[in-house]
Amino acid sequence: MQIDVGIIYLLVAGILLAISAVKDRQKTKKALMVSLRMGLMVFPVLFLVFTLMGLMGALVPREVIATWLGSGSGLLSILLGEMIGAVALILPAAVFPFSGFLRDQGANYGALVGFIMTAILIGVSSLPLEIKVFGLRFTVVRNVLTFLLVFAIGVIFGEVF
Repeated sequence: MQIDVGIIYLLVAGILLAISAVKDRQKTKKALMVSLRMGLMVFPVLFLVFTLMGLMGALVPREVIATWLGSGSGLLSILLGEMIGAVALILPAAVFPFSGFLRDQGANYGALVGFIMTAILIGVSSLPLEIKVFGLRFTVVRNVLTFLLVFAIGVIFGEVF
């Protein structure tokens, strides 16, 4: 019999919630309200990502994803994964379910590493703010070095897995 990891998380969370409620009801109530607000903030994004995954699954043949992001396209798959991740307007919490979808459609691990890391580390939508805070030179150097480092990590993952 295999136990689902999600059930273990729910049990641990329930136990910790009960301990917290016994220790301090007011702090527990505040924590639950903060969690609810965060959940309501993240839910629309996750709903959109799952809808997008469903549409892609229906409209884009598996072979197309496997061809462009699969192991047959070599280093190009890592570059494509990085470029998609860099321009994706996606919250980190939604990156992993979408990556799982891409893996199930035939994407290789190098491309997935490229997608995940650039989606989190290189946000095209946040570039204007980063330039304003840190300056153009720092922003360009950081993003170029991040892109190159992620590419190297993607190559390693592609070879190992």
